Amino acid sequence: MNPLIIVAAIPTALALFGVIRRNRMLFLLGYFIYALIVIPNELMTFMANGEMAHLGYAFLWTLQAILAFPNRLNFDGTKVFKSFGIKVFLSLSAVNVFGVLLIQGMPASLELTETTKIIVEIYHGILALLPLVGVFLMTTNRIPVGSND
Repeated sequence: MNPLIIVAAIPTALALFGVIRRNRMLFLLGYFIYALIVIPNELMTFMANGEMAHLGYAFLWTLQAILAFPNRLNFDGTKVFKSFGIKVFLSLSAVNVFGVLLIQGMPASLELTETTKIIVEIYHGILALLPLVGVFLMTTNRIPVGSND
């Protein structure tokens, strides 16, 4: 099995734990770390074969890293923060839905066996669904309001 699969499980679990604990910092940290795993992998693949698609994938997950850069700002209950949070979460979900579709379209190879493809699809599927839980919690006001002190 590809060791990257085991490494990718850590940020996926961290994001899941962040949702369970309703801790935005852990949630975003999981997405940020996952992006930091994907970006160098795609850049190395681009350097090896020169396919522009891999540069595009690296750029897409760079956007995820930027959107998910963890900060300690608390949810203050304002409409501006709620609107921004929902947009960020939907963007994170869209990136990972693309990840699922991308993996489904890739042919099996020595590095990417059918088992590895299924595991990576599951990771991206989880990472695509978790932001939707955040959107639900934000729209129903179930995320505790805090101050930025």
